Amino acid sequence: MSSHGIGDRDPWKSWHNAEVYDRFVLEGSIYRGLNEDLARHADLSTARRVLDLACGTGATAAACLPHMHRDAALLGVDSAEPMVALARDNNPDPRAQFDVASADALSRDVHGTFDRVVCCAAFWQFASPRAALQSVARVLDHGVLVFNVPAEHLAGEDAWSHPLQVSLARAIEQHTGDAFSSARTQLDPDVLDELLVEAGFEPAQRHVFVYEGRQGELLDLLEIPA
Repeated sequence: MSSHGIGDRDPWKSWHNAEVYDRFVLEGSIYRGLNEDLARHADLSTARRVLDLACGTGATAAACLPHMHRDAALLGVDSAEPMVALARDNNPDPRAQFDVASADALSRDVHGTFDRVVCCAAFWQFASPRAALQSVARVLDHGVLVFNVPAEHLAGEDAWSHPLQVSLARAIEQHTGDAFSSARTQLDPDVLDELLVEAGFEPAQRHVFVYEGRQGELLDLLEIPA
């Protein structure tokens, strides 16, 4: 166990969290479906260099690599060192490398340039979506950014919550006095489009991905400390 403990202010940087998260990603099907959908829309067959933003334990990289040319390369970055360490272990493919880096601190001098950037199930968690987009724009060279956001984190979108999720949120709010609500991390699609344009992107396509999973997968998800 590293110095990152379960009680850290940022639970995503805990080794325990990374290991539980990694097990959920490997054993569950939701991330497999999300990552395959992401890789398909990124059209990776012609990519030369791919950035996996907020790479986690490497599941997105694993989904992308089979679609990439044998001479292409992928760099996964994440601000959590335990996540990056597991991503390296999970992806022995020599085309893939992984580094510890914040989404809002990308640099051409340090990280180089890319023609594809993918980001799975993380964008709404960035401290500043504006800073993250501007950071990506610095290293994306006439390429494509593809990311996904759950409906519950998009303002104005219909999102169904399981009764267990609602009960858990109420219990946490009563225990901590903190409103445990996705409203704290909601993104307005119109504002997001404005941020994309501000950073130099041209919003091109929105795609709705519908996932139907087993109820037990929700219970597995709730085991992730973060």
